[in-house]
Formats: sequence, structure tokens, C-alpha cells
Amino acid sequence: MIVWYAMRLGLSVAMLAGIRFQDFVEAEKFDFFTFSLQWPVTFCRVIKARCKMSSMPNFWTIHGLWPSNFTGANPRKCSDFFDVSHIPKDVITEMNEKWPNLIKNEPNEKFWSTQWKVHGSCAESVPGVQNISQYFTKAVKLAEMYNIKEILRSRNVTEGKSYTISSIQDAMKRNTTRLSKITWSKSKCARNWLFEIRICLDKQFGVINCPNVTKSTLILKYPNKDLQSPQALRCDPPSTGHSSGHLLSPFFFIAFLSFLSNIL
Repeated sequence: MIVWYAMRLGLSVAMLAGIRFQDFVEAEKFDFFTFSLQWPVTFCRVIKARCKMSSMPNFWTIHGLWPSNFTGANPRKCSDFFDVSHIPKDVITEMNEKWPNLIKNEPNEKFWSTQWKVHGSCAESVPGVQNISQYFTKAVKLAEMYNIKEILRSRNVTEGKSYTISSIQDAMKRNTTRLSKITWSKSKCARNWLFEIRICLDKQFGVINCPNVTKSTLILKYPNKDLQSPQALRCDPPSTGHSSGHLLSPFFFIAFLSFLSNIL
């Protein structure tokens, strides 16, 4: 019996070691980085009352810097460790501005922790992002290099108007010289609102063409922030005279959870 338990224990340890080794190998195996920036106005419209509307930025904020593959699944969840004290204080100051958690009652650190554990930890083989400090420092520097609001504005793409995907794509390409990935909301509260712009980078952080780019005449709304009326961003269902009139459909939550699983 003792021998049997010892064999089972040994097998379990070997399996765990194999999983960890596979995670490490997967961390080595990726083709490029996706640097994703999001437009807070659209994000807040999608999540509605859960958004920190009173402090919502009026500029594009960082969503993440993700190891990515041209084909197949992207590496994910290569480490469970995160310690914010590993990030230099001056970088944290920049992150609080450029990489905020837009969800109400959630600290910025929670967002950063998720991004490191799910994505950043899988890039430790690449010089320049080999630890927590380097990863977040690099992301902040990239945000400074690629100021989406100014890039678009320099090509007369401004908030409060609508543009084809192709025209937004062309505005980005004139600055980066490569194709970025344009994403938009499919929520009924913000249908076809410009949501994220993703810049693809090689492992030396040079800009490359993103795969699976949509070049389309589909028209997207680039919404502006109404500073006087945060409630204007809300999308509550019309009142039916019942107390449950403002309850969200469970189907919305299922769809939203599916959306988060794809972008986190």
C-alpha cells in the first residue's frame, strides 16, 4: 500500500512538473506582441453603471501587452506570481494615468496583476520584458510612443464623428507604417462604436502588420466624452413601470463574460 501511494505521489509530481514545463515552453513559443489600447468612452458604455464615470479618462488607455501567435492559441497564464512593489514608483505613477482600471470599486493593481499573470509572464524569454518591472515599463513607454488620440487627430479623425474602418486604419498606418487591428463594440448599447486599436510588434518591438486585419467600409462611431452629463453614457432599458425595469438580462451577462474571456 505504501509503495502504491508513493507511486501515485510520484506520478502526480511528474504531471505537475510536466505542466509547468509545458507552460515554460509555450512562453517561449509566440510570434509577436499585441499592444492594445482602449477608448474609455466605449468601454464605459458597454459596462454602464460598473464604470468609474466620474474619473473616466478622455484619452486612450492601455489594455495590455500580449504575447501572440499568427496561428493557433496565444500563450496564457504562465505564472501566478505578481508583486506591485517590483514596479518602479515613477512607472506606477505613469500607470495610474495610462493604465487605469475603469471598473468601479476595483483598484488599478487588480487589473495590472491580471495582465501580468495571464499575458506578461508568458514573455519572460524576450529581452526588455523579462520581469514585472521591465514588462510594465515597456508598456508605458509604448503608450507614450503611440498616442492614439493624437495619431488619429493628426489625420482628422476626431471624437464625435463616424468613420469607416478603412479610414481609421489608414490614419494609423500613416503614423506606424503598418496595419493595426481595429475593434468595435457589438453591444446593443454601443453597436459599432470604436473600441480598441491594437498595434502589433515583433520581439524587438518594431511595428509589424497585424494578422487578420479588417479593411472595411463599415462605419464606426468614435464617441466623445460628455463632461457635463456622465449619465448620457448609460444605456438602461426603458422603464416598464416595474421595479425590475432596470435589471439587466442574464443573456447580457453571459455575452459580457464571453467578451471578457476573449480580451483578458
